[in-house]
Amino acid sequence: MLSMKQVARLVAGSSFAFYSVGYAQEPFQILGPDVLAGVSGLILYGVADAGIQYSRAGSNRLLQEESGAGATSRIGFAGVEQLGNGWSVRFNLESALKLKNGTAGGTTMQGDSSLFNRESNVSLVSTQWGRIRLGRQYPTELSTNIDPFYGVGAFSPLASLVALSSDLGKGATIGDSRISDAISYTTPIIGGFQVEYLYAPRGVTTPGFPKASFQGAQVEYTNGPLYLGAFYDVIKTDPTAGLSSFKNRWLGAGGMYTFKGGVNLTYEYNMTNPDKEGYLVANSHMIGLSVPNGRDWIKFSAVYRTVAGQSDRNSLAIGLGYDYNLSKTSALYARLGYVLNQKKAIGSLANVVLSQPGDDVSIVALGIRTRF
Repeated sequence: MLSMKQVARLVAGSSFAFYSVGYAQEPFQILGPDVLAGVSGLILYGVADAGIQYSRAGSNRLLQEESGAGATSRIGFAGVEQLGNGWSVRFNLESALKLKNGTAGGTTMQGDSSLFNRESNVSLVSTQWGRIRLGRQYPTELSTNIDPFYGVGAFSPLASLVALSSDLGKGATIGDSRISDAISYTTPIIGGFQVEYLYAPRGVTTPGFPKASFQGAQVEYTNGPLYLGAFYDVIKTDPTAGLSSFKNRWLGAGGMYTFKGGVNLTYEYNMTNPDKEGYLVANSHMIGLSVPNGRDWIKFSAVYRTVAGQSDRNSLAIGLGYDYNLSKTSALYARLGYVLNQKKAIGSLANVVLSQPGDDVSIVALGIRTRF
């Protein structure tokens, strides 16, 4: 049986590729067998990550300290109480951190100031019947393990291009990176398959406007070294004074295969499809590779994003990473990134601001990361 200290290391372990359905993104995902079966208690966990980053985008050049290029800096509290007969109650409170200035939390897409902006939920779990979770949580999407850079916003070609939607039409979106006011149900793993459904009525308090919502479903399959997944989400936008509410469809599929020696080869496809006349549709394809070599990890991903009927808005993003693990919990890392934009494309990486559409983007980052 795992101790709570060992569980804490697993929870904070997105700096390493744990091969489980959704496990790098969700510490309390139902697994088979359940990693938390028989464990009760409270754990404190987190990641501290900081480095130096140089970026160039057209005439914009910037040298700055960056927090979280290797893994998002965060602190979290997680608890488990075993109720017996395979039932348990679990909670997770997790806050993002910025080491360069000491701030915590963030602002949600709905404009709420949130301390526990990454996770704020409670779950009722049964090893036989599955899990019901209420509160702020991840949307229905593929496991972040598919991305060699784990979807880290401070450096992930996949996350940067998939989240890009402002060039598709005003108000086009894939939604928030975490979903507030959400309730989800996840089945136990049956024959390698696991299914989740999530619904979130995100009420808008402004008089005269209807409610916005998020709903989605995902299915994942694992069989030894093979992982496959697909999802379909419908995001109804929050209306504003100048724009009525409308639906955005976000869907994707992908897979990962782990070869002998821990080498991971991955692929992911995403489509952003706003359901509004005159709006554009974006597609992205990613191939990724993660190669362990003793203390070293070498990571690579290439993402090609196209806008239907608008080839001058296409972008190609490439990321290369090197991690040197000083111990089981600490590592030095380097990141190189480049985005090649067509004439009207606005693709970027690590939130770098373009001086104008069509600018290419290049990034060099060096940092240190430790888990606790």
